[in-house]
Amino acid sequence: MRNFIKNKYFWLVLIVFIGTFWLINNTSSERHNISVLEKMIRDAYTPLQSGVVEFKENLGQVNAFFASKQEMHQEIGRLQEENQRLIMENQVLREDKMELRRLRSLLGFRDISLDKYQMVGARVIARSPNNWYRNIVIDKGTDSGIRKGMAVISPHGLVGRVASVSRESAHVDLIIHREIAVGAIVQENRETQGIVEGLGISQNLRMVNIPYYSTIKEGYHIITSGLSESYPKGINIGRVKEVELQPDGILLSALVEPSVDFDKLEEVLVIVNYKLSNDEPIPE
Repeated sequence: MRNFIKNKYFWLVLIVFIGTFWLINNTSSERHNISVLEKMIRDAYTPLQSGVVEFKENLGQVNAFFASKQEMHQEIGRLQEENQRLIMENQVLREDKMELRRLRSLLGFRDISLDKYQMVGARVIARSPNNWYRNIVIDKGTDSGIRKGMAVISPHGLVGRVASVSRESAHVDLIIHREIAVGAIVQENRETQGIVEGLGISQNLRMVNIPYYSTIKEGYHIITSGLSESYPKGINIGRVKEVELQPDGILLSALVEPSVDFDKLEEVLVIVNYKLSNDEPIPE
């Protein structure tokens, strides 16, 4: 109890002293003539005032620092989000640019022998999961005038033939599929004829039934002969890689590299007004 009273009186005296100290200091600042005591009090109070002011300034700087740091973290987060958004936009724009380039290639594809044919552009939307070199699925069907048996091409050459079709999609058998056969001719001499077949296990083709006396060699170009009911004449098929004589000694065969890179095939053209192998009506 006594300690409490002592402490109570101590704080009371301290408060009165500080109050008096402060009152004298502030009132004396308004007068030009002050007493010696007031001068002593002012001189003693000045360091305390300076300390308080300095403390307030330091406290303000600390608060400003933390506020600035928080703003900096927020800005870093915003910039990171903006960077990710720009990266995604750049990827989309790059893909759009590549797609535009491919579409321009399709639209710019003109061949004198194919000018009379009507074509429908389509995208490759799927491939055979069991056999990559067998068929593809395109995003156009009967609603776009596509029918079974129609020839499918790209700016680089022959792709294949429509195998089945629904309203909005179609399955296309590729020429590298072993069940596909195409009448072909050597472009360089327009005389050497044969049948181009798919190997089914790679992107290569084989041209067979070539008479042994025919002129054909490595580097020659193979095109459609027009004798197949599904394929117009003059479509590029590929280039001869090697020629060999068959065991019977009567016929030659040639390994042909397709002009189309089927691994990179993304857009195609379907010829919709050429005669069909299954006698289906030709779309108007």
